[in-house]
Amino acid sequence: MFEVFLSIVPLSLAASVSVTSYLLFFNILAAKEHQLRNGLAFIIGGTLTYTVIAVVVLISVGKVTSNSNPHNALHAVADFSLAAISLVLLFVILRKENKTEHKKDGKKSSDIFPHVLSGAMIKLVSANTLPPFIAAIKEISVAHLSIVAIAILCILVILITMLPLMAPYLLFLFNKQRALVLLAPVDHFLGKYKNYINSIILILVALYLIYLGFTRLYLN
Repeated sequence: MFEVFLSIVPLSLAASVSVTSYLLFFNILAAKEHQLRNGLAFIIGGTLTYTVIAVVVLISVGKVTSNSNPHNALHAVADFSLAAISLVLLFVILRKENKTEHKKDGKKSSDIFPHVLSGAMIKLVSANTLPPFIAAIKEISVAHLSIVAIAILCILVILITMLPLMAPYLLFLFNKQRALVLLAPVDHFLGKYKNYINSIILILVALYLIYLGFTRLYLN
């Protein structure tokens, strides 16, 4: 279990770097009202999306893994496929201009559901985070672990991926003004270099998945 955890940590950390999610989340915290409620709703939405994706991957990969070796060529092909997807997404990002998508004024809404939906949807469209997240859950699926171990590792993956939102939220919860002062430079930096950051993450993810793929072929 510990070896599996070590193998999924790099992928989980890569999946946590969702610049667009952070920019939208900071916009919520910087709003004039309902910051804590809407921020929590945003986090819940993202967590629910990752949970659903994890369950789908576990079920899908589990059917293939039940009668196969975790180091066989089939799983290597899956790694190479995810790496290829990462490179395709990298190509798409490089063709786009580096624009800041968040607004200066927070979105005003008296309803909590739009923020839950926003938090959920942004995880589905954050192209640079899906490949490493799916790859991390896949690594857990092919390891032939107990149900308890699988559940623990999946929870850890989700917690790591949501940490860049959960940490600022906790900071904001205890000291709103201090949190905004500390997070403002981060918001500016991420907004300015969003595409560069996403591109670097995708390159690293692709290289790591290619490494895992070749490792499976070598161990097969």
